[in-house]
Amino acid sequence: MRLLNATLGSLMIGLVSMPVLAAQGGNTECPVGLVSGMTLDAEFGPGTQELTKCIKKRQQVKMVVQINQLGTGTRPYALGNIRNIIQDYEITHGMVRGRDYEIVAVIHSGGGTMALKDEGLNGAGQAVTGRNPAQSQVEDLMAQGVKFYFCQNTTRAYLGTRVPLGGATAELIPGMLYTTAGLTSIADFQAQGYQYIQP
Repeated sequence: MRLLNATLGSLMIGLVSMPVLAAQGGNTECPVGLVSGMTLDAEFGPGTQELTKCIKKRQQVKMVVQINQLGTGTRPYALGNIRNIIQDYEITHGMVRGRDYEIVAVIHSGGGTMALKDEGLNGAGQAVTGRNPAQSQVEDLMAQGVKFYFCQNTTRAYLGTRVPLGGATAELIPGMLYTTAGLTSIADFQAQGYQYIQP
């Protein structure tokens, strides 16, 4: 019985001290806004606010996102992650694009088709459609300030048969930028202080 009482006493002390410990590790200034319109406690359960770690650096945040896969079906690789990052920065943490944060994405290798317009001309100059169902999502992210850079090595090797020779630029989503090589540009962005993200 003494062992049971001691065990229960230790358990009670642990339960009582949990919120205090959680509050020390959490950020009471967060969130600034609510993604779902509900408080964290209402959305996830009582005590969630105290258990939630929010980001500390909210100014001059720069990240480079690597997109080297297409994804599956209607879930294009990385684009949903970028949208979630923007929502976390802007809604949850009250950050402002251009002033507090910047996101660039580098598309290369297996992600190459994501840089193309959905409708255009193939390597033989014939009209094609359905080659990039994610075009509208890329355009939405561009409208939110994300800069997309497309690897010219990928253009040469991977897309040479998918777009007319000498006409690759016309087949890209308007607003798409180029980089000479995807991987070296990622290293260059990192050297400029961008944090690397591989979703």
